[in-house]
Formats: sequence, C-alpha cells, structure tokens
Amino acid sequence: MTALTRAREAIAELIDAMRQTGQARMAAETRTRQPAPRATTLYACGRDWQVLDAETGRVLAWRPSMHEAAELATRLELGLQLQQQ
Repeated sequence: MTALTRAREAIAELIDAMRQTGQARMAAETRTRQPAPRATTLYACGRDWQVLDAETGRVLAWRPSMHEAAELATRLELGLQLQQQ
C-alpha cells in the first residue's frame, strides 16, 4: 500500500466519522428539545388556577379557568410542547 492510498482511506474514515457524529448530534438535540412528561396537580387560588409539579410542588403556570389549567396539565403530562399565551 502506498502512502497516498493509506491517506485516502484515512480521510474516508474521518469523513464517515464526522457524518455519524453530525447525525448523533442532531438526534440528541431533537431529544433534548422535547419536554419530559411530568405529573401535575391543579390548585384553586382565588379565581385563578395554578398548575403545580406533583413531585416538587413548584408552580408551573397560572390559568384563569379550570378548563385552561386542566388542558395545560394534560399537555404537560403527555410531554407536549407548551403554547405561549
């Protein structure tokens, strides 16, 4: 094998490794952009409703009606993207 042949093979291996790294990076970014499903609870606070994280008790959102709060809680429990309001 000549040095030129070995260099071409090494370059081809590097290009393949870079392609695989790029694919792995894109897959990882896709996974990290999706929110994790979380258990929630609803809490009435005056006229507003709080959506709480069931594990930590942290307030995730406020909604003016029980229907909106329940809809948001369902979306969070399914791990769906949140809609900005």
